[in-house]
Amino acid sequence: MQVLRPALYALLALAALFTFWSGGELAGRRLPQWTQVVAPTLFALFLAIFTVYRFALVRAKKYPAATGMFQVGLGALIWVLLLPSTRQQIAPEPSGMDDVPALMTSPDPRVRAAAVELAGFRGGGARYAAVLIDRLDDADGRVRQEAHAALVRLAKTDAGQDPEAWRELARRRGWMR
Repeated sequence: MQVLRPALYALLALAALFTFWSGGELAGRRLPQWTQVVAPTLFALFLAIFTVYRFALVRAKKYPAATGMFQVGLGALIWVLLLPSTRQQIAPEPSGMDDVPALMTSPDPRVRAAAVELAGFRGGGARYAAVLIDRLDDADGRVRQEAHAALVRLAKTDAGQDPEAWRELARRRGWMR
């Protein structure tokens, strides 16, 4: 029993360490994909040993059965949450998901103007070209002005205020079909 307790703590600490680092970066380097499997595997090993240990204490009447069952059940829930498939389902949206196009169609002209301006400063702003060109016909003058400025910033040239001229330029540059 004296060896079992430190071994359990070591397994738990390693599982926690890999949980925080798996799939992310460590010292500027991206960790390999296999690290996502290490955390649930180590925790499963911990949970198996912990379960045998707790049930042995319960059987010897040295530990309350309800507490032991609760701890094992909670451990099983945590293990399920560590599984890579579960982590993918509860992970935040990938960085490719972008709210700027939706904000450019907001009913509030202030929101549209701010989103259009932001699109002009974003890296890879060409992905916003179609929506920016559509904003050149916006009912609000500030939105039209910001859309024009954003397109000029992205294209590094001025095709004027005509949306069709901008569509032609965007097609030639491969921004639109």
